Amino acid sequence: MQIECKQKQCGLNSFYLPKKEANFKCSLNILDSPFKKTEHMHIAIAGNIGSGKTTLTKLLSKHYRWQAHYEEILENPYLDDFYHEMERWSFNLQIYFLNSRFGQLLEIQKSGEKVIQDRTIYEDAYIFAPNLHAMGLLTKRDFENYKELFDLMENMVTGPDLMIYLRSSIPNLVNNIHRRGREFENSISIDYLSRLNERYEAWVHGYDKGKLLIIDVDEINFVDKPEDLGKIIEMIDAEIHGLF
Repeated sequence: MQIECKQKQCGLNSFYLPKKEANFKCSLNILDSPFKKTEHMHIAIAGNIGSGKTTLTKLLSKHYRWQAHYEEILENPYLDDFYHEMERWSFNLQIYFLNSRFGQLLEIQKSGEKVIQDRTIYEDAYIFAPNLHAMGLLTKRDFENYKELFDLMENMVTGPDLMIYLRSSIPNLVNNIHRRGREFENSISIDYLSRLNERYEAWVHGYDKGKLLIIDVDEINFVDKPEDLGKIIEMIDAEIHGLF
């Protein structure tokens, strides 16, 4: 069996030895091996409103014991106003999310930790903001201003190592939204969710920031069925093993 030690301070090169002997000879240096160090890993979870992003983030964070970065919902000072008067508050809301998401990315990259992120900056820029503009709820001037700011920020960050997209039907989204009972979400229309779903599918089709894993949450119940969560973890493991 051929064993190759990659440690510069270890005088061993490629050679043939039984596994036990090879491991013994390199044992003094193995703690310094780059393969043993905690490597940076950034997994992001994307999906429409009510698709299960936050729940899956919590479950995966617990399983992998990685740091979770959640979307600021309850802390958001614009969200309630936005759902009651979209045209008035759309620009304020999008700028708030853009700033929040950008700050998260800078923190993630600086930390060097293994992280699972609930929603991404790309969804704001390629789905939510363009959708509001197309619906006449975000003026051309504000949308162009927003896009320029996003383009500037995007040049300063990198995409996640693995993007997980939770694909969901509209009935499933509506059911989840009603079940969690956030009062400010009661005014979300079917048309609004449908428009977002269309944009999500178009965005995923052209996604090129890194690896992409699509999970159909209509067909898998990772909340109530541990075996379904196990299937997702197996798919994630298969993807991230190729990243190290």
